[in-house]
Amino acid sequence: MITRRDLPLSALRAFESAALHLHLGKAGEALGVTHGAISHQIKALESRLGSQLFIREKNTLKLSAPGLRLYAAVKDGLDRLIDGMVNLNPESLEGTLTIGCTQSTATNWAIRHIMEFQERYPDVEITVVEIAPGESNIPRNIDIAICYGKPAGDNRIVEQLSKPPVFPVCSPRLLYGTVEPSHAEQLKLFHLLDDSQNSWKQWFSAMQVETSDKLRQTRFFNTTLALQAARDGYGVALGNPFEIHDDLKEGRLIILLKQSIPESNAYYLLIHERQNESIRARLFREWLKVRL
Repeated sequence: MITRRDLPLSALRAFESAALHLHLGKAGEALGVTHGAISHQIKALESRLGSQLFIREKNTLKLSAPGLRLYAAVKDGLDRLIDGMVNLNPESLEGTLTIGCTQSTATNWAIRHIMEFQERYPDVEITVVEIAPGESNIPRNIDIAICYGKPAGDNRIVEQLSKPPVFPVCSPRLLYGTVEPSHAEQLKLFHLLDDSQNSWKQWFSAMQVETSDKLRQTRFFNTTLALQAARDGYGVALGNPFEIHDDLKEGRLIILLKQSIPESNAYYLLIHERQNESIRARLFREWLKVRL
């Protein structure tokens, strides 16, 4: 039996992070510890509870039935603790929060995190402003910027979020009546949707597939348009896990081939110095980082 006196808070935090990311390395990064420390905490927690919390298959993790139940309880408990501590002084949350991001970032993945944050903290007045991909000089009136490409620090703090892979995606409708491709060469037969950041030429080159000017391609000025055309069944686009998370979950897109190349640029957070960072910006920064 576990009591308040011996509640294993560190192990529960490690478990919650691992359950969220289903990856020990990412779980460790989120908490600022090594993946070995996360693994040790989880093994100790499993031993203490007498239950297997994760199912380990090859190089993947998934939650067991007891793990799913514990994750729901731990996540709810930690969220309540944070809310309780923050709301000791509710007035401290009142005020504005200006978030900068590119149009593609906002449309394809950040908007979900922003709006869920808004629902949790309704006293925060959020304004979302656009910054360009690769923009270096971010206006200082932006409290926190989600940048595609490394920005200039300008006495502010730059933190890399991720440099995810990109891989071919399409609507399931595109494959009706056709044979699903099994290797990169076959993608030359499809209508390819290019965007301004990641090109099919780069992807084919990485796959060591020769191409010609006869490829059927439509080029778009941003990723949002290319992915929307893919959702509508017009061809195959290149997408990363951030951008297509909800599409995969809801069946609008599928991964056509798992062969990937790195995203052209990494995603970064640009934040004010800790002494000048508002509680609203800090909360959103922490909110975002544990959900990626």
